[in-house]
Amino acid sequence: MNRSQKFARLLQLLGQCSESIVYYDEIASVVQRIRQIESIMAPIQFHPNQVFDETKHIVDPIAKKYLEKATNDVLHLIPVKVADDGNCLYHSILLLMNNPTVTTDELRVRAIIELMTNEAYYDSMYSQFIGSVAFIIKAMCKNNTFSELYEISALCNVLKCNIRSIYPKIDFREDLAIMNNVFTPAPSVIANCNIAILWSHVRNETDARAANNGAWSPNHFVPLLSSAVHYTSEHGNKSPTFATPEKKTFKNNTPTRVRNPEFECSPSSRRRIDNIGVYSTHLISSSVLQQSQSGIEEQRQVRLDVLKERAQ
Repeated sequence: MNRSQKFARLLQLLGQCSESIVYYDEIASVVQRIRQIESIMAPIQFHPNQVFDETKHIVDPIAKKYLEKATNDVLHLIPVKVADDGNCLYHSILLLMNNPTVTTDELRVRAIIELMTNEAYYDSMYSQFIGSVAFIIKAMCKNNTFSELYEISALCNVLKCNIRSIYPKIDFREDLAIMNNVFTPAPSVIANCNIAILWSHVRNETDARAANNGAWSPNHFVPLLSSAVHYTSEHGNKSPTFATPEKKTFKNNTPTRVRNPEFECSPSSRRRIDNIGVYSTHLISSSVLQQSQSGIEEQRQVRLDVLKERAQ
């Protein structure tokens, strides 16, 4: 089997594990075995395209309208069309990567491995706002499952890059400001580049609202590129740096809920994660992570005991 076939098989295996009553331990076991396959687990060398090439790329006209409702400093960027099959975040990365040997299956598997391997870190960072990473991983193991903020954070580590998340100001509330942010790798990982991703929709705003009881929520991701002229004038031959948008604070240590985007795809492949909250980007010291590790292990054992009891 070639590289793409191997990752397709691994994702299929992870999908089967996710259907088990003890899915967490089965996924963890497979992840541990995958990490030992040195031939396919070498780090990805990510040197993203930064410039729109009309011979290779197609402008997404619907996403362009949504981009016009984003912050002013990104209006010069060009949204590029990618497939809307549920793997759109991974398709966006592949378009920027321009490496035919890497597939959406591989990126999804690597994101799962990253979240599972560093579960203590991600749970300590985000679980109080988003929910347990274990349930996110369960959903991710199904191909064509739409991505959320956990996956964006994981891809920062996988690709060693900063990812700017851009959310259009439609029905915008203060608690959605966190969606407009620059997500970075874990403190031990140094970012080598920057990319930008737009939360979009496969339909125009009017049709999207009509299909969602008058409300608008994103159901698609597209990558953003610069025009050749603008990129050269702003950056020369260097990768652009993003100014991190102002982060919001929490009043009385109570996080504000963020709605989970309504994603669309075929009924057979549509899946959602319902419990999602504010995505915090505050870094946690290594001492806090070490303290949380014992708690994570204890929670893991409790979860396993409950699942085994239900199976009896």
